[in-house]
Amino acid sequence: MGRKKTQASLENETAYYMYYNRLRDYALSMFEWTGLPDSVNERFLEVQMFHAGRILFFKDPTMDFLALPFTYGQLNVYNEPIDFTAFSVNYNRSYSIDNAVPIWGNFSRTSIEPIVREFAKRLYWVERALDLNVRQQKFPFLILAEESQRLTMMNAYEQWEGNEPFIFGNKSGFDKEAFQVLTTPVPYVADKLMEYKHNLWNEAMTFLGIGNAKQDKKERLVSDEVSANDEQITSSRYIMLKARQLACEKINQMFGLNISVDFKLNTEQPEEAETEEDDDNEN
Repeated sequence: MGRKKTQASLENETAYYMYYNRLRDYALSMFEWTGLPDSVNERFLEVQMFHAGRILFFKDPTMDFLALPFTYGQLNVYNEPIDFTAFSVNYNRSYSIDNAVPIWGNFSRTSIEPIVREFAKRLYWVERALDLNVRQQKFPFLILAEESQRLTMMNAYEQWEGNEPFIFGNKSGFDKEAFQVLTTPVPYVADKLMEYKHNLWNEAMTFLGIGNAKQDKKERLVSDEVSANDEQITSSRYIMLKARQLACEKINQMFGLNISVDFKLNTEQPEEAETEEDDDNEN
């Protein structure tokens, strides 16, 4: 049996997956496909794009059109695969560039999942640091006691942690001379951590091509800075969208279909920006 997880490790895991699942859901909901055959599962398509960065579109002789994971073998002079093996549960069949079209998630043809995991890791780190810093404001201290007093001290701490108004102890088993309390003042930095988390979240949204307010209430961005952020969002969106659109063109040409894809999440920026000229006029 594995070692039982501590409360802290469970909270760490919960915080990590909270951010990972949120970011993954954004990624899975970014694109809207139109004209897909009924036999093609749009959610499965995007799940594979997220995890593997690719999927193969083809027409099975008996199951109609499908989009499934694939491996590839031989390459042409441009390093483009020309033969594929589509696979899934109880499915394994070979195709070629003449009867199948690979759909890539971006121009580097890589999965975005590792990047989402990295963002989730950093967000969970700052989230847990926030929790700890706030909790440490509650009269932080160290308790020095004899080993025989350990259980008594732990029980007393649990009551304190639970915000009990009174802590009761057995006089015969609670030797006040056998322990010492050392205060450990901790500076309050939760506000700085919140700002960092806000900026980190906006960076993740920019990576996914999703509009975000990349400024706080204390300092509004000038129009040039907002335009630069808009360009980054547009570029991120274009990288993933264009790769899918190129695949749609090849699919439509090969199979006589009318499939299209577009970015469906809102990318409009809040109207918080003000020009430098406006700032001068206010002054």
